[in-house]
Amino acid sequence: MARLVAFLGRVLVALVGHWDPPRWVRWCGRHGQRGGDWAWAHKVKAGLLLLALAGACALTCDRREETNLAAPPGPRYYIIGKNGVQTRDARKLLPGFGLVIVDQHLSGGEWIGRTSLGREVAMKDLRPAKPSRFAGVHIDDAGLAFGWVVQEGAPVYPQPDPTTRPIARRARYARLSLASPDGPQGFYRVTDGWMAETDLRVPHRSPRPPAVADDEPWLDVELATQTLVAYLGDKPVFATLVATGVGADGTPFATPKGIHRVRAKLLAATMDNLEHTGVVPIPTRRSPSPSTSAASSCTAPSGTTSSVFRGATAAST
Repeated sequence: MARLVAFLGRVLVALVGHWDPPRWVRWCGRHGQRGGDWAWAHKVKAGLLLLALAGACALTCDRREETNLAAPPGPRYYIIGKNGVQTRDARKLLPGFGLVIVDQHLSGGEWIGRTSLGREVAMKDLRPAKPSRFAGVHIDDAGLAFGWVVQEGAPVYPQPDPTTRPIARRARYARLSLASPDGPQGFYRVTDGWMAETDLRVPHRSPRPPAVADDEPWLDVELATQTLVAYLGDKPVFATLVATGVGADGTPFATPKGIHRVRAKLLAATMDNLEHTGVVPIPTRRSPSPSTSAASSCTAPSGTTSSVFRGATAAST
């Protein structure tokens, strides 16, 4: 900005000191006005105009700088970059971890973010998290005759045979209607062909446990298909994909099967998976019909929800 003002000042001096009045100014001087006085007045006007333009430019640039320096609104979720990050209290945060930045400020020309725990980190070491566009679905009268694609570009075959040439491909998280819930082992019949069961996650309906009241809300988590269905009594009202414990059945990192009461709901909590090093995730498998599933439930206190974690008999052996 200082260079701009100095440049305009030099231009002003040049105009005032070396300005040759145009022909129409000389013409006015010959018609009763002194051309020199008229030229000098024109110089002053030109100088004032240049000063006004310089002030407007300075004001515009200052406003642009203020706009560019404004911190983005918070809070927002960020992912730590590949080099990790060192907090100002000398705590090392590993790559891939996520944190919430509640506000930001400039310090020494660098943006510093403050986490929800009060720690300060350099924003250059973080990248904004991109939330998934996936969302669960409210269930209408059509029921649970659908599945979600879980592999990008999953093939659709003309026959239940993976050696045939695919006739189409489906994007990850696309929700497809099932033409029939039954089919050859390893395949589902979709509207325009056949898809491998490993490419789809299909929620299955579960009977209401005896201890759950007719109008009581409860959740059914199916470990084999990694799906959740919310019920109101006997009616399914919502379904979505889930990600449960990665450990094998019976290990500390497995989601325990059985009946669990929802005793607390947390808006936010500090979590990590540092102790999961070396844990081999168990594969998900197609769940058989509810009649052959191992399921159990309980009645939750008033105002809460029962949760049923069940797995197919084949998956639990």
